[in-house]
Amino acid sequence: YDRLEIEKPSRWMIRQNFGSWEGAVFAAKSLLNEQGIRVTVRSKWDDERPPPSAQDITPPETEPPAEPEPDPEVLRLTQQIQELTRYVQTTNLHLAGVKQKFGYVSDSHGGSLYADWPLLNFAYDTFEAEKIKTVFHSGDITEGIKMYKGHEFELEVQGADAQVNMVSERYPNKKGITTYFITGNHDRSFWKHGGTEIGEKITKNRPDLVHIGHQEADMTIGEKDFTATIRLFHPDGGSAYAISYQPQKYISALPSGTKPDILLIGHYHKAEILPFRGVYAVQGGTLQSQTPFMRGRTLAAVVGFWILEVVVGPNRIVRAKSEFFPVRT
Repeated sequence: YDRLEIEKPSRWMIRQNFGSWEGAVFAAKSLLNEQGIRVTVRSKWDDERPPPSAQDITPPETEPPAEPEPDPEVLRLTQQIQELTRYVQTTNLHLAGVKQKFGYVSDSHGGSLYADWPLLNFAYDTFEAEKIKTVFHSGDITEGIKMYKGHEFELEVQGADAQVNMVSERYPNKKGITTYFITGNHDRSFWKHGGTEIGEKITKNRPDLVHIGHQEADMTIGEKDFTATIRLFHPDGGSAYAISYQPQKYISALPSGTKPDILLIGHYHKAEILPFRGVYAVQGGTLQSQTPFMRGRTLAAVVGFWILEVVVGPNRIVRAKSEFFPVRT
């Protein structure tokens, strides 16, 4: 009774409730067993049996105390710290890789009265002096036709064949230098108005000028496990007030897993370097002076060319260096 902290009943209560003393003992034993207490019952006539030892009364097994519920505020702060740590800390830092050096030009507009052929020749003289073997061109290698009202008055030569021949004859040809180019919206005008693809015609005349696609094309640079993707891109539409707006918009719109390592952008006649969301973006400028059409719409022409040097590590760019040769900005 002391163990269970209940009042000891009288004999009358025992008989009333259990019928006999033995019944009361049986009930008490059952109650103790429910509490997890093992007992040995002795009668007063069993004097020869030794008294129960400590082993005969086994205390109930107790479960370890439950851990307190974590504080929600502590959990929230811990998660924030883990997120900050994950983004701040960078592992596997190194500069080892394959060095790649190449020239970059865009929007040379062969066939236009405003195409700067002397500057284009100077660019390739510079590439040759720097021992560059690869040049990328982001489109509008020709001026095209019927781009806007009065466009014909800004042309040096008319028609697809005449502009293809001009580019084939006048575009710099340096031994050991290969230029990979895409066609832009001006080049595509020959297709729209006459079904002529001028990129393949130029490559047929000049094997060192390799046409790799219209508007957008990817190439891989590096070697073995040290590779990166270069994308040449010539968008449509006009430029925005903020120079970086259109490149940022394009990169942000790319689906996951489709972003290049290096993005070389033509069309806007602007020059900039923009590392953005894992993409090293470069706007190529132009090799065409500001035309009357551009001047009338207060559009600037950033005239110049680039030399780019990157170190390609395991599946990413680990180092990048750019040099812009501005003529008129």
